[in-house]
Amino acid sequence: MRVVAAYGFRRTSMEDIAKEAGISRPAIYQVFRNKDDVFVSCIDMVIEDAFDMADAAMVGVTGTKAQVSAYLAAYMGFYHALLVAGPHGQELSDVNARLGAEKTMQAQMRFIANLNEMMELPADAEAGQILTMAAIGIKYQTQAPDVLRQRLTTLVERFVK
Repeated sequence: MRVVAAYGFRRTSMEDIAKEAGISRPAIYQVFRNKDDVFVSCIDMVIEDAFDMADAAMVGVTGTKAQVSAYLAAYMGFYHALLVAGPHGQELSDVNARLGAEKTMQAQMRFIANLNEMMELPADAEAGQILTMAAIGIKYQTQAPDVLRQRLTTLVERFVK
């Protein structure tokens, strides 16, 4: 993913990926058929990295609003850096929509359930869904990371009890 984030999906070659992985180009073809397969396998790692970052942001944070705010800011901030602030964000979003839509939807449902759990609501409660959709909109409409954090904090302050 580092290579794809740096060069974009179209400009990244299997040679670039193999070099980053420290293996030969023929060796990478023993595991993956093509660049699409590599990207799909990376989606799970990226999703787990985002959840790990969000979980880490809550360490030592107390209070529902503060926890939700920290979780939202870390998770959305991770994807903001990759898909909005990064030089190839739109291309990565397009490739993800084509290749990883199902995995992305599963991650979103997990994110909603986590938010609802923090707010002591059922996993599928509408509050987590609304909060997530609003945060995604804010993420894509905000360029600066500090403004993103401020807007997500404002969302939580006004929405979370």
